[in-house]
Parts: sequence; C-alpha cells; structure tokens
Amino acid sequence: MNRVEGQPLFLKDPNCGCIDPRKDFVLNPAAWSDPAPGQFGTSAAYYDDYRWQTQVQENMSVGRRFSAVGTSTFEIRAEFFNIFNRTYLVNPTSGNALATRTFNSLGEPTGGFGYVNPTATPLQLPRSGQIVARFEF
Repeated sequence: MNRVEGQPLFLKDPNCGCIDPRKDFVLNPAAWSDPAPGQFGTSAAYYDDYRWQTQVQENMSVGRRFSAVGTSTFEIRAEFFNIFNRTYLVNPTSGNALATRTFNSLGEPTGGFGYVNPTATPLQLPRSGQIVARFEF
C-alpha cells in the first residue's frame, strides 16, 4: 500500500483514552491507496508517526535491611508489578486497508481495517506482588 499525503493515519488519537472498541475503528483506510497493477508500493517500511498507544507498566519495591548479631543481616522486601493495574487495548487490525468493515446485529464492529478486538487479552499482566525475606550470615 502507498501512503496518501495529507491523510491522518488514525481516526482517533490512540493515547486519548476515548476509544470505545465496541463502537470505533481507529485506523484511517483513506490514508492508504493500492499501487497501480504490476507496480510495487512506494511506502517506507516504518513510519515515526504510525505508533499505537503508549503502554507503560509501573513497578514498585520497598525494603528494609536489619543488622543482626555480628555480620548477620536480615532483609525483607515487597515487590509489586503493574502496581496501578493498567489495562490496554490490543493492536488494531492493520493488514489490509481495503478490508470490508463488518458489524454484528447490535451494530458493534467485528472486523475490518482499524478494528480493535475488545475481547482479546493484551500482553499486559494483571497486578501482582511478592514478598521476599533473606537472612545472610
């Protein structure tokens, strides 16, 4: 596919927090055009402005070290992963800009270019934590 100059790549900003995958498509099919028959596409392999939403994961650790008898020490530490339990949308379908957009009987998107599957599990892990105790002697 060739990129069409002047057309935005996204219909909605991926970082706005306003995307409802049960109503919205996020990629703009008008931003891409088919090359002429028998011709190669002229688009670049990668674009700096064609990125999905920022997906951060905050981790936190707290700990304390206690001195014991002689050179012995006791350390206790709590580690939390994805502490704010953030969830993210999976990447939109982006294989074919000419793909027909499909809808179910309720009018919700079920496929097509720019479709975000709301039932797919993102790679983001749920919040978890662990406690570690260590005794050195």
